[in-house]
Amino acid sequence: MPEPAVTAEAVFDAAAAMIELDGVDRFTMRGLANRLNVAVTSIYWHVGGRDKLFDGLVDRLLDEMAHLPMTGDTAVDRIASLAHAQRRLLIQRQHLLAIAHSRDTTPKLFLPVQRALAGQLAELGVTGADAALVLRAVEVHVISSAVMQFAAVRGDKHDEEDPSLWTDDWPDRALVEALQSPTDYDAVFTYGLQALLAPLRAGQPDPTDDGGVTA
Repeated sequence: MPEPAVTAEAVFDAAAAMIELDGVDRFTMRGLANRLNVAVTSIYWHVGGRDKLFDGLVDRLLDEMAHLPMTGDTAVDRIASLAHAQRRLLIQRQHLLAIAHSRDTTPKLFLPVQRALAGQLAELGVTGADAALVLRAVEVHVISSAVMQFAAVRGDKHDEEDPSLWTDDWPDRALVEALQSPTDYDAVFTYGLQALLAPLRAGQPDPTDDGGVTA
């Protein structure tokens, strides 16, 4: 019986799905072949061995990072949308990021986002050392939030959800009840990002403001 048709893209798609589900350590070429219902030799013919496969996955991740959506009517809005898009991708591609890091491509991975942020900051008149500080603050916020959310989803239940940790000497019981509930990492990220960008937004002209000119 002939072997089912398979393409390089199908191999990369299946490998990425397996790695994101089970992690890099549990990934095997034989498991990938079984998932695709083909012989291992077919995988090697289409993409090469494990190292070539991982290189291809990193290249695809680099392409994704270079084409993140950035929308909005103002530079600050575009910075915010890019930060949200980058965070989503980092969460979705956590295991692939580990592969990229092992291949010393992390700086190259983040460069397109940094360049895009720099362009938007320049539109706001923020350049030089000031722009570097803002850019790094945004990137640290994005990356740390992604890491925390990924750990929360993949890891054990957080201690903050254990009611026995909270004693009666807390004056704000409503706060205690809120802290005992699972963390909404999306809301925390958005709140922090808004606070981070507030100084930029305060100094940015409103594109709907016609400067007092009326028709």
